[in-house]
Amino acid sequence: NCIACGNLCPTAAIRPVSLEERMGRGRFAEPGPIRIGMAFVDRGRCLPWANDRPCIVCQENCPVSPKAIVVREVFAEVRLTVAPVVESAETGRITLTEDALEGRRFGTGDYYVAVAGGPLRRITANSARHIDAAAADAKGPPPPAGSRVSIQIRLQQPHIDPNRCIGCGVCEHECPVLGLRAIRVTAENESRDPHHRMVL
Repeated sequence: NCIACGNLCPTAAIRPVSLEERMGRGRFAEPGPIRIGMAFVDRGRCLPWANDRPCIVCQENCPVSPKAIVVREVFAEVRLTVAPVVESAETGRITLTEDALEGRRFGTGDYYVAVAGGPLRRITANSARHIDAAAADAKGPPPPAGSRVSIQIRLQQPHIDPNRCIGCGVCEHECPVLGLRAIRVTAENESRDPHHRMVL
């Protein structure tokens, strides 16, 4: 909802616009909101895409309503040095045959455990040899000894909706990737020039 730049620019390089024109309301409804560009995700630098690391900073900070950045949830298996195997299990805890995990690494809410291809259960805490999983996710009897354990990470990969993105640059500014950001705004899809239009 900000229209300050056109009113504050000392050289009149940015013409003043009304809030109705900026947001594409009233008599400006047909052309829609003013777009100054569009964001693109660099999947080679984005943490959930390139590094299997949880991050939704760009989606959380997108000021457009409804959001121009949507996330798609995927699960990826965490590669471990030692393959974890069940020694014993009860409803909320799995004990492994050996120290296979890094202590307290997986209790963040983004990690899940699956035993012998069973359903995913959110990990609430872990030690080198124990996994505490949400009891509410438990279905059926506890897994038998000798079952293989798989640790999965939940990733929310960002996607841009070109019909909603206005090119404000908040996502690029807030991206935690240093240097060249993992999400960047270009002049594509700006409303000034029809040759830049991406959506027909």
